[in-house]
Amino acid sequence: MINVIPYDDPDQALRIRRFFMALASYVMWMFIIFYCYYQGWFRISLAGTILIFAMILLMNLCIYLVFRTGLNKKFKDPSLTMLQMILATFWSMVVAYYTDEVRGILLLLYLVVFIFGVFRLRLRHFLILSLYALTGYGYVIMLLLANHPDKINFQAEALYWVVLATVLSWFAAIGSYINHIRKKLAVANIELSRANERIEQYAIHDELTGVYNRRQLLRIIHREKSLADRGEQSFSLCIFDLDDFKRVNDTYGHLAGDMVLRNLIRTIRENVREQDYVARYGGEEFVVILAYPDLKEALVCAERIKDLASELSYPGLPEDFRITISMGITRYVPVESIDALISRADTALYQAKTSGKNKIVVMESRCSGSSALQAL
Repeated sequence: MINVIPYDDPDQALRIRRFFMALASYVMWMFIIFYCYYQGWFRISLAGTILIFAMILLMNLCIYLVFRTGLNKKFKDPSLTMLQMILATFWSMVVAYYTDEVRGILLLLYLVVFIFGVFRLRLRHFLILSLYALTGYGYVIMLLLANHPDKINFQAEALYWVVLATVLSWFAAIGSYINHIRKKLAVANIELSRANERIEQYAIHDELTGVYNRRQLLRIIHREKSLADRGEQSFSLCIFDLDDFKRVNDTYGHLAGDMVLRNLIRTIRENVREQDYVARYGGEEFVVILAYPDLKEALVCAERIKDLASELSYPGLPEDFRITISMGITRYVPVESIDALISRADTALYQAKTSGKNKIVVMESRCSGSSALQAL
């Protein structure tokens, strides 16, 4: 089933809603014109009046089809604002020509048309439309003088023309100003949105290494725990620490230490899967959440990370400089607390550090039989 408004395209949906607002304006003025015909103020037959209405509706149907098929997107202004205003102004001229006693009142049609350009058109476009409208109305006056001189008061029509020129000029200036303010607000909103995105990134990422910070780490663990508790895939938690990192700061300086952290963590992040998470737990301690429910698979990944770390060289430091990491790994057991999970991984890391460093210790939960496996 085809929807009247395409809700899968918000921009196009907005354009079509505005189109229906314009169509509603046409319908409103059709009732007014029909009333003028009923009172004898509209100098055309009933068939001619209906023909004008039919042509207006057919024109709007064509415009709707252009919107609905997406052809409008090929134009510089996909809203087709200028085109619709030109067509509406043309029909205002037609109505003005066939109206006698209340022609001055029906000039308000021009203002209704111009309202739709407030949010889209620049001053140049407003001035072009104003010139078009004034030229068109001047032409209507000339036609009336030539064909129906008894139906026109030239002095009154000249005054109408001057008033219309004044009102349209002010309308163009005010409309252009509103459009300018709207664009400034749109730019400000975009900048605010980007600033909020940056703030959000700063709030969840570690400034030095670019990986998730501790707060976001706990959120991720909580989310993964909830999924595992509902029967979905479990996960493994790996905590690792840089061995003798204080020596790096003391020997080469804190800037060199920061560089080592950045390069090492970037390398690790590039060598884990998209579904795995790397986060800074604190200081030189980091956590990798591995989407491996099997500790053996998690151990293979951890060994690869450990080997990458021990082989990595660093620009600006001696060629033989290397830094190793010690790792503690455990697997989440459904329903256990996050504190218990982290504590077990931390205990495994401590055992790896005290057993000679550059080691991996895997520790199972007591629920599944407490055990520790040391991997060289």
